[in-house]
Amino acid sequence: MVNWYQRQPLIYQIGLVILIGFALSFLLTLFLLSYDKSQRLNQLSVSGAVQRVIAVAETLQQTPASLHPSILNASSSSDLQLSLTDAPRVTTATSQTDNMSQRFVQRLYAAGIKEANLTLVSQPQRPLMDLSRHDMEGMRAMMNNGAMMRGSSTISGRNGPPFAGRGRNLNYSATIDGSVKLATGQWLNFSSGIETDITHWSNSVLIALVSVMLLTILLSLLVIRRALTPIAQLGSAALAFARNKQVQEVNNHAPRDLLPTINAFNAMQQQLTDYIKERTQLLAAISHDLRTPLTSLRLRAEFIEESEDKQQLLRTINTMEKMLTATMRFAKNDSNREARQMTNIDSLLQTIVDEYDERGVEINYQAQHGLTGNIPPVSVRRMTENLLNNAIQYAGNNAQISLTLAQDHEQLRICVADNGVGIPADKMQEVLKPFTRLSVARDTDSSNVGLGLSITHSLATAYGGNLLLQPNQPSGLQATIVLSLH
Repeated sequence: MVNWYQRQPLIYQIGLVILIGFALSFLLTLFLLSYDKSQRLNQLSVSGAVQRVIAVAETLQQTPASLHPSILNASSSSDLQLSLTDAPRVTTATSQTDNMSQRFVQRLYAAGIKEANLTLVSQPQRPLMDLSRHDMEGMRAMMNNGAMMRGSSTISGRNGPPFAGRGRNLNYSATIDGSVKLATGQWLNFSSGIETDITHWSNSVLIALVSVMLLTILLSLLVIRRALTPIAQLGSAALAFARNKQVQEVNNHAPRDLLPTINAFNAMQQQLTDYIKERTQLLAAISHDLRTPLTSLRLRAEFIEESEDKQQLLRTINTMEKMLTATMRFAKNDSNREARQMTNIDSLLQTIVDEYDERGVEINYQAQHGLTGNIPPVSVRRMTENLLNNAIQYAGNNAQISLTLAQDHEQLRICVADNGVGIPADKMQEVLKPFTRLSVARDTDSSNVGLGLSITHSLATAYGGNLLLQPNQPSGLQATIVLSLH
C-alpha cells in the first residue's frame, strides 16, 4: 500500500491525505456534536419535566381531589405522562449520586416537596416510547397498575382525538422517571421523554456538511494544482535544455516559495548557454588562428630537400589541417543550428545511397516510400554520411552495409549496420567523445580524426534525439540515429 501511494502523482498523494483528513475530521466532529446535542437536549427535557412536575404538584395540593383527574389529563402531554397513586411507582433513586440528579432533587426540595425519587435514563439504556396523545389513557392505566416504562414497546391506541391535529404517532426516548410525595400523602408519578427525531441530524444538514467538505477538497486540489504547475514547467524546461541546449525560461508567476528556485534555474540556463557559446567561439578561434602557422610550416617544408623526414613532416601538417577543419566544423555545428522543414526523408536517403553507389560502395537500403517529416535535411544527411563513412572505414569497401529507415510514433529512426570489427561494449560511450579513436596506432588516414560519431551525437541531441550504438550480429556495429519529428 505504501509503495502504491508513493508511485502516485504528487497531487493525488496530497488529495488522498486531504480526503482522509477531512473524512476523519467530519466523522469525529459529527460524533462530538451529536453527543453534545443529545446531552444538552436531555438536560433541557429533564429540566422542563421537573419544572412542570413542580407546578402540577403545587396545583394538586391546592385543589380538591375531585379535580385531580382533570388536572392530570390537562397537564399530561406527548412528552410527559402523569399519574396519582397511593404508592410510588419509582421506589428507589438509582442515579441520585451524580451531580445532575442531585441538582434536580434539590429543586424539588426547594419547591416544598419533602420526598422524591428520580431515575435518570442513561443514553445507552434509553427505551423508545410511543407517547402520542391518543395513547395517554392507556399509558396512565399501565402506570396506575405499577408497570414500568422499560424497553421498546408500542401501545395500541384507543379511540380519541389526535394531539394538536397530528395524524401520526411520535416516538419518544425516555429521559427521566420519578415519583414525588404530595402533602396529601399520595404520590405523583411522572415519565418524560424527548422526541427521537429531534436528536437526529436532518438530511439537509448532512448534505450541507458533505457538500462543504467536498467543495473544500476540490478548491484545495485546484490550489495545489496551480502551485505544482511551475514545478511541471521547471521539469519541462530542464528536459528541453538537456536535449536541445535551448533556454526555455520558466514563468515566475508562481507561489513565493518557488520563486528562488525558478529564478536560480533561469539564471543557470543562461549562464550555461553563455559558457557553451564562449567555449565554442574560443575553440573556433583557436582552430582558425592555427591555420596561419600551419600554412607557414607547409611553405617552409616545401623548400626542404627531398627526404623521408620531409614527407613525414608534410603528412603531419596535412593531418593537423584535417583536424583543424573538422574542429571548426564541430564548433560551427554547436553554434549554428539548421531550421526544420518538411522533407521527403525516403528520397533524401535514396540520394545518399545512389551517390555511394557511384563511388563503388554498395549499400543495402530498405526504402520507406513516401515517408516525410519535419527534419533538418542537411543535418540528417551529414549524420547519415558520418555513420556510413565510419562503417566503410572499419568494415572496408567490400563489407555488407545496410541502411534502414523507420518511424516510431513521433520519432524517426535511421539505422546503419555493418559486419566489420565493431566496437567493444565498454567503449560504446567513449567513442562519442571528441577526438576519440580506438585504433591502437591512432590511425589518422582519410578524414578520421575522431569527430564523426561526436558530431553525429551532438546533432542528434540538438534536435531532441540521440545516437544509439550496439553490437550487430554476428559481427560489426549497429548505429541508430533517433530524432524527434517536432
